[in-house]
Amino acid sequence: MIPLYTDEKHKVVVFRGFTPRGYVQANQLVIADSGEGLLADPSGRVVFPKLVSEISLVVPAPKIKYVFFSHQDPDIVGAAASWYTALPNAKIVLPEVWARFIPHLFPAETNPSERFYSVPDSGAELALGACTLKLVPAHFLHSPGNFQIYDPCSRVLFSGDLFASLTPESQDYDFVADFEAHVQYMEPFHRRYMAGNKAIQAWLNRVRGLDVEAIVPQHGAIIRGRENVQKALRWLEQLKCGIDLL
Repeated sequence: MIPLYTDEKHKVVVFRGFTPRGYVQANQLVIADSGEGLLADPSGRVVFPKLVSEISLVVPAPKIKYVFFSHQDPDIVGAAASWYTALPNAKIVLPEVWARFIPHLFPAETNPSERFYSVPDSGAELALGACTLKLVPAHFLHSPGNFQIYDPCSRVLFSGDLFASLTPESQDYDFVADFEAHVQYMEPFHRRYMAGNKAIQAWLNRVRGLDVEAIVPQHGAIIRGRENVQKALRWLEQLKCGIDLL
């Protein structure tokens, strides 16, 4: 558990160590404000037993107001039915384009109108305690329906698969110290999985006005500090990927 931000009302905690060796490593994020919580991209069944017990260290499970699924990948929605049951007071937040798949993920008796919020393509805001979180569109990076969370109270951007890194287990680290050396662990994944630079430019136009001090991807190390954040944005701006390489 990595406490990324803490003040008397607001907390941001990253869980990094629950993925067993040999699996695709995944980070989970909890944001808490004034006693309410949000759980982001809670991963699959192999992570569920550990994470469900640990989130209460940040905010009591009954106070989890939202469970956020950025897109449809199994390392995000693999335990969706379990979270639906374990956090009965939580609203399920997911992209509108994936909402029609709800019957494939959740219990058959689920009533989508009661506990689900489908995020429109243009994005949305979520009230969490005294803080208002922004759901930032990141379509085609890599999913056609994909969102990130910007927390203005901590200035943390939860970026999903964007800025994900695949570090060898023997060299894993929590924070990026040398961005130039870190690029080697991001670039192959981005070149293969991100749709193209046009999608990157659309995303950059959305986030340039945000005050970001840390980027938490769904995989790999956290990019912390304004200098590293700016380096990451400049690297991404020039990246050719996906259909650019066909």
